[in-house]
Amino acid sequence: MKLKSLRIENFRAIRGDSNVLRFEDNNIVFIFGKNNIGKSSILRAYEYFASPNKAAAITDFYEQDPKNKITIEAAFIKEDLDEENFDQKGLNKWVCKKTGEIHFRKTWSAVDAAATKQTLDPEKGEYVSGGFGGLEPILTNATPAIIFIEAMPSIKSLTEWLEKEIKSKLLKKLKDNHAAEYGSALEAIKKLQEKVEGADYLGEISTGANKYFAKTFPELELRITTNPYRDSDITKAIEKDFNITIGNKSAPIDEEKVEENLAAAVLALEDLTAEADGAEGADKRVGTVTGRQFDLHGHGLIRQAIINILGIFKESQADKKHIILFEEPELYLHPSNKRRFRDTLYDLASQDAYQIICVSHDPQLIDLNKPHISLARFVKSSDGETKIHQAGHDLFCEDDDAKDRLQMLNRFNPHICESFFADEVVLVEGDTEAIIMRELLETYHKNGEVFVLNTGSKTNMPFFIKILRHFSIKQHVIHDADERFIYDKGKIVLKEDQTPKKNGAWTLNQTIWDELLICNEVESFAKRYVSIRNFEHAHGYVHDKQLGKPLSAHQYAKKLDFKDKTVPIVKFARLIIGCDNDAVTDYSPEYLEATVVEPH
Repeated sequence: MKLKSLRIENFRAIRGDSNVLRFEDNNIVFIFGKNNIGKSSILRAYEYFASPNKAAAITDFYEQDPKNKITIEAAFIKEDLDEENFDQKGLNKWVCKKTGEIHFRKTWSAVDAAATKQTLDPEKGEYVSGGFGGLEPILTNATPAIIFIEAMPSIKSLTEWLEKEIKSKLLKKLKDNHAAEYGSALEAIKKLQEKVEGADYLGEISTGANKYFAKTFPELELRITTNPYRDSDITKAIEKDFNITIGNKSAPIDEEKVEENLAAAVLALEDLTAEADGAEGADKRVGTVTGRQFDLHGHGLIRQAIINILGIFKESQADKKHIILFEEPELYLHPSNKRRFRDTLYDLASQDAYQIICVSHDPQLIDLNKPHISLARFVKSSDGETKIHQAGHDLFCEDDDAKDRLQMLNRFNPHICESFFADEVVLVEGDTEAIIMRELLETYHKNGEVFVLNTGSKTNMPFFIKILRHFSIKQHVIHDADERFIYDKGKIVLKEDQTPKKNGAWTLNQTIWDELLICNEVESFAKRYVSIRNFEHAHGYVHDKQLGKPLSAHQYAKKLDFKDKTVPIVKFARLIIGCDNDAVTDYSPEYLEATVVEPH
């Protein structure tokens, strides 16, 4: 199954009914937000949901109060590879015929107690107790396998997972490539199991256990049986320890020997557990394996290696689904390695076998040009309620024009994505305004957290207003009014019919205004401030050509008197940081029409 959505309520720092994470047309979600508001709890919530019979601790309840019942709902999509499993266990009745979805809900209402599980009856449209085979392991085995990579990873736990993963892949290779031998071995094992069960060895153990168990619980019986839903693990019969080392790159690998080389690499997991098992295992291969022990490398390299090892299996489309829960993947990485790491992560997410949820503080990991990406802004209000504002790739690249614009803007300003991490953003249309506004805010609003976004041009502003609105980010928009018509050497340019040629920049005033109105309709604060005609005209500003625009703007900002509210950019900055309140000027289209006087 593939995760479709996850709704979380009253789990740790998460409160409210607006905490929903969705996988629509995306395989990777980046969750971003302020520190210490509960982002990592989203990862832990899915882990909780997928863990069978997980008991809740007092710290798992919101405000550590069990009266705040923890509710986690998850929707999954049945896929082709689920067909055999669903048929064998009679699970298809829980699948919505129209959408192919299966919905579950787990509720924790007491400390040290497991959750009550409910499954949505697609015919009745309501949740019923149990469902979906009843047993928790049936649900767990059907959901994507979890790979949790923590911010401070436990090397032992990661390597234990790697060993399990490699063994499962070996078992599949045995099934696929050596079907006859595998079948014979499996048949032999089954016969041995039948002998164990036939001789009633398990019955003898159960009887012995019940001898004392029944004294305490006379109305109950303890049974020990084999698990009918689990394959025999033939790899245990041929089990070897493995070792992974990292050293200098060896000679190019012959592609025809990929499986052979993989098998050799697979023999390389024993040093991963050397810390727990002692140095003996590591010493066994000193003469044959070169490179430093895996867990002796830095955390950044280890986390990169984990992703690369996952990539070995990424083309196994028929394998069980995996969901990677990645906590702050940017940690420990040198800036020069972040882009390469980002590309590896996206490459992994492009494979159907993986879904990825990342909690991150680093805008450099976000590439909005990549398909199947989604951003989720996690916010916490003053009353403690939390919300997730999520946007998919379609918002950023809804058409070819938007896609081209975004690609151009990313090249122009690689820090654009940083605006999505802010609570409050000032949008300006050019370098001059950006430099001056940043200087004013850094000088007179040092403790504030207002991000200044240079959109590159007035034309790009509606695009960014819409995106920031989707994330419910407070925004201030500063731009030029411009003139109504196009001028050439002091004269209005005429069209072929001799009517004045309209200025597209003037038309944008209305477009920007319309986007801001939508913001305020959905309770996403947005306000604009306009330089009459343009910044230069409104401020009597001319840049020094010898200094260039950036340095000229910086020196101009240094000379500004922040108390002088007759200077438009100073007035705007004072309003933005709350020094003043102007309830009169709204810079509406009507205001601009009445205020802007054409130059000629």
